[in-house]
Amino acid sequence: MKVPPLTVRFTAAGIHILEIDLWLDPRQPVAHAWFSHAHADHASGRPQQVWATSRTLELYRIRWPITTSVDQKLIPLAFGIPIEWNGAKLTAWPAGHIIGAAQLCVEKDGYRLVYTGDLKLNQPICGVKTISIECDRLIIESTFGLPIYHFLSHTEARHRILSFAQETLAEGATPVFLGYPLGRGQEIAHVLATAGIPTSVHGAMHKFLPAYEAEGYSFPGVEPYSAQTDPSRALVVVPGMRDYLEARGEVRVAYVSGWAALANARTRANAHELIPYSDHASFTELLDLVAASGASQIDIVHGYAEPFAHILRGRGYHAQAATAQMSREEDAGA
Repeated sequence: MKVPPLTVRFTAAGIHILEIDLWLDPRQPVAHAWFSHAHADHASGRPQQVWATSRTLELYRIRWPITTSVDQKLIPLAFGIPIEWNGAKLTAWPAGHIIGAAQLCVEKDGYRLVYTGDLKLNQPICGVKTISIECDRLIIESTFGLPIYHFLSHTEARHRILSFAQETLAEGATPVFLGYPLGRGQEIAHVLATAGIPTSVHGAMHKFLPAYEAEGYSFPGVEPYSAQTDPSRALVVVPGMRDYLEARGEVRVAYVSGWAALANARTRANAHELIPYSDHASFTELLDLVAASGASQIDIVHGYAEPFAHILRGRGYHAQAATAQMSREEDAGA
């Protein structure tokens, strides 16, 4: 059997492709890195040289204005346009996780390796739909790699968000949506604002709105939240603010997350309404992505890596969990 021309090491610092000295979403300072998207658990470590999509680099600069500096080289990759690096070809393809999110295809000597980063297969509320890529080796995340995780489509999620807001306002209460600062928060705000519902968002979300507007998503009338915000406005805030908002008067809380698919999510989030919509792939989407890749070797990272690898092996795939050497915090943006 021919030895693959690319060796992958899974370490506490991140994923390293040895022959071309390229790190994938590293968490420590390295020389050369790929950032799949701008969430903090993937775009950090302050590499000397970074490749990512232009939107991811913009969000990275907003998120880490102090650590990004002139001595750090940030190189944008456009979708579908390859570049050469250390004898390999690097190509970015849409990942559908948040705006700017991308998979990386590394090709060397006719061999193709794909690193998905975080992704979803179905169309997101805001973002570009994922393109499935055929490859020899697939490194895929598995945040929701169990059969219990099934999510609403973007159209179903829109309907549930709007119905909750309208019904709550009609009852004289304030609708509060819990969402991650980058990705979920902007999607919820976009749905509410474009439906004509006055909306205020947490400052951690508001600072990213210009990047979403540059992608064509509007937020008419959206304001940053403050203690003086009118209680007749819908609120989109980070989960940690849920109890604080109780002091404002009557509020009703909706938890919009993949974790909302769990039976105990209502208690965990202290929420009145659960809306199981995620910027990650559901279990079925993950299976579809694996099948479409045609990969002969599959490495599972993050989330339910070992159970998902076990399920894939039972379906005849050569799959292994690669998280034994790695550790990440639970993805709050799920």
